Amino acid sequence: MNGRFFHFLFPEVCIVCGKLLMPSEYGCCSVCRNSFDAFSDCAVAGYTLMHSIESHFKGKCSFERAYCRYVFHRHGPLQKALHAMKYEGMYNLGVAFGRELGAWLIDAVPPESIDCLVPVPLHRLKHVERSFNQAEKIALGMAETFQKPVRTDLLLRGRFTVSQTGLQVTARKRNLDGAFQTPLPDMPGRVLLVDDVVTTGATVVAAAEALKRGGAASVSVAALALSAKE
Repeated sequence: MNGRFFHFLFPEVCIVCGKLLMPSEYGCCSVCRNSFDAFSDCAVAGYTLMHSIESHFKGKCSFERAYCRYVFHRHGPLQKALHAMKYEGMYNLGVAFGRELGAWLIDAVPPESIDCLVPVPLHRLKHVERSFNQAEKIALGMAETFQKPVRTDLLLRGRFTVSQTGLQVTARKRNLDGAFQTPLPDMPGRVLLVDDVVTTGATVVAAAEALKRGGAASVSVAALALSAKE
């Protein structure tokens, strides 16, 4: 059965294990959520994400700070949840993940370090196909905690790119050359860039470089998950 149709018919079952949800649960049961590979410490998570990106970019990194919540494993329960969010109509799960990420980071992110949250954008054709941007949903959930605006007008994906899945690091970088633009003349000074899963960091690095060219003084990055080296 098509996943989107299944969740429409049975909205109160866990998207990972299929068991009935408790009234306090949404999308994913607490047992499956607890099975996600979570970082135990914000500082360790941030260091690991930053080091991972730097390892793919020869020590160069465009980010002031880095934050993430989970380690992403192929075929793991988190992948099932994110697949349902992106492709099976469970887009509000992105907001729920964003709230969780915001609560996890609230004591680690200095309020004065960010002026706004900017989700990594989709190309307009991809946005039409999917009907929403998962990074924007996550940013909206985070914004409830940080009380900072989500700015979707500061960064555009002006060139359509093929999926990064399966591409090597060099090909990922080349695929994103010139993909992002900043259409507005006025850019906030301190930007928190938001994405769902970071693999090599090619996407967020290309987005951050565009934001800096557009006038951002500093760019930090927050991701729901960092892909494991498997």
